[in-house]
Amino acid sequence: MTNTRVSSPVQVTRTVPVTALPKTTKLQSDYAYAPQRLEAFYEHRWEGVASLERIAPAVAGRAENREAVADALARQNRLFGSSEKTFEHIELLRRPDTVAVVTGQQAGLFGGPLFTVYKALTAIELASRLRDRGTPAVPVFWVASEDHDFEEVSHTSVAARGAGVGTVRLEAGGDDADRPVGHISLSADVVRAVDELFAKLPATIHSDSLRADLASFFGVGAGFADGFARLLARLFAPFGVILLDPLRKEMKSLASPTYVKAMERTPEIAGALVRRSEALVAAGYHAQIFTSPEMVPLFVLEDGRRKAMVRREGRFVTKAGDASYSNEELLEFARNEPERLSPNVTLRPVVQDSLLPTVGYVGGPAEVAYFAQIAPVYQLLDRPMPVIVPRASATIVDRDSAKTLEKYGLTLEQLVGDREALLRAVVERSIGGSTSAIFDDTETDLSRDLDRLRAALEKSDPNLAASLDVSRQKMLYQLNKLRGRFVESAAGRDETLQRRLESAEAFLRPNGAMQERELNVFTFLVLTGYGLVEDLAAALDPECPDHQVIELGGIPGDVLLARR
Repeated sequence: MTNTRVSSPVQVTRTVPVTALPKTTKLQSDYAYAPQRLEAFYEHRWEGVASLERIAPAVAGRAENREAVADALARQNRLFGSSEKTFEHIELLRRPDTVAVVTGQQAGLFGGPLFTVYKALTAIELASRLRDRGTPAVPVFWVASEDHDFEEVSHTSVAARGAGVGTVRLEAGGDDADRPVGHISLSADVVRAVDELFAKLPATIHSDSLRADLASFFGVGAGFADGFARLLARLFAPFGVILLDPLRKEMKSLASPTYVKAMERTPEIAGALVRRSEALVAAGYHAQIFTSPEMVPLFVLEDGRRKAMVRREGRFVTKAGDASYSNEELLEFARNEPERLSPNVTLRPVVQDSLLPTVGYVGGPAEVAYFAQIAPVYQLLDRPMPVIVPRASATIVDRDSAKTLEKYGLTLEQLVGDREALLRAVVERSIGGSTSAIFDDTETDLSRDLDRLRAALEKSDPNLAASLDVSRQKMLYQLNKLRGRFVESAAGRDETLQRRLESAEAFLRPNGAMQERELNVFTFLVLTGYGLVEDLAAALDPECPDHQVIELGGIPGDVLLARR
């Protein structure tokens, strides 16, 4: 494993309100900037680290099975190759006054998208700030190994300078459908996937050691989720993140009492979730999770498959209709064979917080939204709800992309927004400014003349004036359509512009989405080495509600190698 550290200054140069980014929901916006509007849907208001500090004593006092949980975590983290710092934090967790800042994510191929890193760093920094303020706290990462959508996590993307976005996909086995990813073992296809990933990246002085590490984490025969956990253990080694795999039998045994309570109160849970979802919609927000009076908060695991259930006529039936259980049968599973059950999204956080003294949970926008729905489940199962913390959101701007933005007078908001508007801005500011000005003049003159004509028609025949309004819309539509064709033509003829924009978009708007949702961290690790993670930890502000723009300093010329 390489420890080579290349100097690559990383700093947040500006922030962007999340409302200026695409696909921001009203709930996400209000939670960030007007949390008082959502007080009816959350137990606590997120107000920075002080809000965690306020509830820490009460949360710590409700923790159960500290010693058993810590013992299980120690065994798991030894398997994952966690650092000595992690074991120091596990020992700290045994103390009755220690709390946990928790985050988690589906186990993803080679670490999944960048936001996985940002989630962990948010939890790491908040736990550190709590310790600095006198509250013992540890960061915990919940490896969501029970999730069964392998198609969603079996691919990842990287950007290569001048080569667009490349996606690497792991071929699924014939029996992987509906199986928890923690039960999937890696086939020989993973060797090809590792090679393909590095073939898409620039060759650097870090490439060989990073490739060797990744191949050791995601080796043939290893568990898919285990590979993910081993990679996280390496990435966050300096910070002592505690990794938790809930699928292992020892954790299932510790979760058993919560499964039993959930089974006993299933009808109440379903009803409360339906009412809360209706209240959210009535308040002008969206319901992130589909709920129904038939919903059951647990999956059943049969033949290695994770199967959703519904409650009908006093029995619990799989949605596929291939199995049926009585309440007594499922309670027996919950008490004595909890490994045969798995919590769904409405119960998983409560299971997590029955195992851990969770003072704050760090989540992405979708998670923040579903916590607004599941707060009643905490109340019904008598568990304290943590403060819900939006993860740090960021875009890393490499040196070449920064130069492109500067050259064409662009902002990150423009680059990640509407592409037609982006091209228009670039053309108007550089290669087609004079023609664009004529389009502006034409639209102004046309609108002025049509206004004069309408005023005259209004006096003589109001019906004709109304007809003119329809004609105006058609004329302006055709003018703007012609302007769009001009922009595309002008941009298409400028090869330098096309090349620079494509390269910047590969890094900053990969596959038309936000960088943090698409690119894998190895895009940047090959340029910087593992030191990037520590640099990001120092640069990111976990209490900032905005999207943070991070500039990656220049990479020394001797980092890049000729492609072998």
